[in-house]
Amino acid sequence: MKDNYYKGKAALVDRFGHAFRGMYYAWKKEPNFKIEAGIAALVLGVMAVLPLSFVERAVLVLIITLVLTLEVVNSVFERMLDLIHPKFSPEVKHIKDTLAGAVLLASLAALLIGGFILVPAFLAYDATVDQWISNIDAPSLFIIAKTLTLLGSWQLILGLVLILSPWLLYKKRHEILSLLLGSVVIGEMIVFILKNFFERARPALVSLDGLSGASFPSGHALVGTAFWLTVGYILTHYSTKRKYLWIGVGAIVAVIALSRVMLSLHWFSDVVAGLLLGTIWFFLWFGINKHLFQKS
Repeated sequence: MKDNYYKGKAALVDRFGHAFRGMYYAWKKEPNFKIEAGIAALVLGVMAVLPLSFVERAVLVLIITLVLTLEVVNSVFERMLDLIHPKFSPEVKHIKDTLAGAVLLASLAALLIGGFILVPAFLAYDATVDQWISNIDAPSLFIIAKTLTLLGSWQLILGLVLILSPWLLYKKRHEILSLLLGSVVIGEMIVFILKNFFERARPALVSLDGLSGASFPSGHALVGTAFWLTVGYILTHYSTKRKYLWIGVGAIVAVIALSRVMLSLHWFSDVVAGLLLGTIWFFLWFGINKHLFQKS
């Protein structure tokens, strides 16, 4: 059996099994693959909702596959280089950096292509969603939405940060404390910069009085996503048995986003952009923060 495996003579069914085990290994061992796969799943979900053509859907699937495949190839070559040359070598480092650069280039291209396809579709979908909400006649539903939207409010997030920070400091979890503060504080700065840059007007139907500020992106969605993902990491970091708590984190993020649209406080595209940017910022800051603490 092993001889056939190494000689490439395994049965066709077994070869499919080898391929699936390879993808599972990439998912289990490569953090970047997990991040890219999560973003891909999000894009595929959005793609299923938006009114896109078959060609646009095919292009999105193609660029997603390209990025994930390049990440797997990058991982394979890195492990081969480690086996061939286990000691540090400047040449090996240059090869690894070049491979990582290829993945980054493909990711940036995928981001641009996805933007060209998805942004116009989101903007066209805004009016449809806004009209659909204006036809809903369910006061109790809007009362529930007003309550749920508080889960992404700066008042609640600030209060929870003030509770969690002393506890993390007492436990000497400085890396996680930095992750928490950076995800929220810098997240708010990102929202401020983007709102002032785009200055997009809010929908005509605004359910809450005294609301001001630009509409794009949704601050509740962006900062709320980054914050609750950080909370999920804090709650599950110390025990792998708590992974089920990620379901609750996902539900909280979802209801925050849904409530902002239901209350007509944001356009649909504002909320989706907030979710995407909040998720990207969390993972980006997670990597930067870990790198900074490893260096120190």
